[in-house]
Amino acid sequence: MRLATVFLVASFALMAEQEAATETPLRVLFLGNSYTYVNSLPDMVMALANSTPGRKIEAKSVTRGGSTLAELWSLTNGLEVLRSGTWDEVVLQDQSTLGINYANGKWIVNQPGGLLRWSRFWNTEIQRKGASPVLYLTWARKAYPEFQTALNYAYSEAARELNATIAPAGLAWKRIRETQPQFELFDPDGSHPSPTGTYLTACVFLETLVNRSCEGATRNFAGLKLTEADQHLLSDAAHYAVEQVRAGFLANLPRPDYSSLKPLPVGSGKPEDFQGIWHGTAMVHNAVQEMELNVSVAGKTCKGSITLSQVRNQIRLSYPLSNCTIDASTLIFMTSDPRMAVEEYRAILSEGKLVGTQALRSIDPYLRMHGTFELRKD
Repeated sequence: MRLATVFLVASFALMAEQEAATETPLRVLFLGNSYTYVNSLPDMVMALANSTPGRKIEAKSVTRGGSTLAELWSLTNGLEVLRSGTWDEVVLQDQSTLGINYANGKWIVNQPGGLLRWSRFWNTEIQRKGASPVLYLTWARKAYPEFQTALNYAYSEAARELNATIAPAGLAWKRIRETQPQFELFDPDGSHPSPTGTYLTACVFLETLVNRSCEGATRNFAGLKLTEADQHLLSDAAHYAVEQVRAGFLANLPRPDYSSLKPLPVGSGKPEDFQGIWHGTAMVHNAVQEMELNVSVAGKTCKGSITLSQVRNQIRLSYPLSNCTIDASTLIFMTSDPRMAVEEYRAILSEGKLVGTQALRSIDPYLRMHGTFELRKD
């Protein structure tokens, strides 16, 4: 009898704990940019949770348009809000292409260095608050569906390092775009979400945060017109995406091609062959430019100047060459552009032409620019 009483008391205590856990809202802080605040994603996530049976969600956000995780750290009060509040989950959303990356004029998703570095900083603060990080895997731009591969890799690497949860909005968007193209997920700009796109993303967060489908949840949001059948299809896509992550789809992905320029081949000619004034075109600073290179050679060292011109925009910029050397038939020099920090140029002689590459040497992992040029001597 006494044993039965003890068992009953323990059972009631366990039930009370479970009930309390269910009744206590999950406290979520969203840190992001316009992909978070357009159509008020945190409010939509709360509304979905609060209109379906189970644990509720209380959400707050700190956002800044176009920001990276680095800018959210230094240019918003996100850190203060994180430190001063009580949170269960903290959502981290980086800039939609992980910064700026142009390779010979081609716009591509950046390498994950910035995401990795700054998610570590944020995670240190998140852990101090006893909360857990959730990485908001965003979607590829409408005109660039191939971007999703690089985004998947970047967020999977960050999640693996931090032991973080992924909210795979990008996978759900890809699923809908491929199987249910009647849904318009994008705003007319082809980047930001339409109300339907935000609803799909909110469904992903509901499954990720509280393991619950958005089927049967409220559809009463400004600008949103969804039938029950529509809601079912979006809910299925969100569930599919979350289950993909749980099944390990994002584990051990191959590293994408970030389109770094290929190394120059071994050139021909002697150091004095580089001397002279060279003219031609260059794809640098994400634009086709007229380039003039004036080189004066003394042994294996050199000096001179470089001029870049955009006639249409009436832009003409000149810089002296620094650290100019000729090493193993390769001309190497740097310039200091006040707008772009330090740039490194390398060139070889090939069939009477000066063929080379340009690379921005920036300590900012969110900024990469690489270009090429081809010049002929006057």
